Amino acid sequence: MTNVREPYKILIVDDDKTFLKLLSSALNSKDDNFVVETARSGKECLQKVKRFKPNLVLLDIGMTGMNGLVTLRFIKSIDASTLVYILSGLSIEYIQDGVGMVPADGYFTKKQFVALLSSDQSFDIILKTGRI
Repeated sequence: MTNVREPYKILIVDDDKTFLKLLSSALNSKDDNFVVETARSGKECLQKVKRFKPNLVLLDIGMTGMNGLVTLRFIKSIDASTLVYILSGLSIEYIQDGVGMVPADGYFTKKQFVALLSSDQSFDIILKTGRI
């Protein structure tokens, strides 16, 4: 009997198309079990959260329109069990200040997260803890 794992669904939300492609490609090459979808706005994210039902949302904090903090509140109202990790090009202190106001499960700078994906560090630990 073959041990088949459920796919681990990840939704990446960022208004930067280049970063979306980079992160999506990196995650897909990290684990065959990852199923990755992308969204370029808070509104598109919420539609995909309802349809795709991701295990994890990697959410840019500084999107135009509906920003990441507002989007995060809506994600948690749709499904409180969905893990949401905030990503930002800004400093970790800035992220921590913003995340203190909303129920994020983890946070990283974009630079930290990309470096993490290219390292040999166990990605499973990062997925469970939301921290480096």
